Amino acid sequence: MNIKFTLLFATLLLSGCTTQWVKSSANAEDFTISKGACETLSEEKFPVKNEVAQRTQYTSYYLPCGKKDDCKNEKYISGQRPETQSYVMDVNSGSRQALFNQCMKLRGWTSETKWFP
Repeated sequence: MNIKFTLLFATLLLSGCTTQWVKSSANAEDFTISKGACETLSEEKFPVKNEVAQRTQYTSYYLPCGKKDDCKNEKYISGQRPETQSYVMDVNSGSRQALFNQCMKLRGWTSETKWFP
């Protein structure tokens, strides 16, 4: 019984969900028109603007101990050293997505999460 529960839980955990736009009495053509217009509006208002961002992560290191007095009877000294990483990010992404969502809602579409698509 416990194995069945575990398998069921794992299946539910690993199964995906998706979000899709829904509108009563609308067809695929209506969706395509609305989506295209909202994408155009949001991309004109908030174009892709890539900028270089940086973050610092700390990595652990271990060095062999040279003097017994400094190491408190340990063989290694451990510590952390900072490493700076650079990456590119679109700073307008969040604003563009928010405007797209608002536009779709104004056109009568609602966003629904569907489990087990």
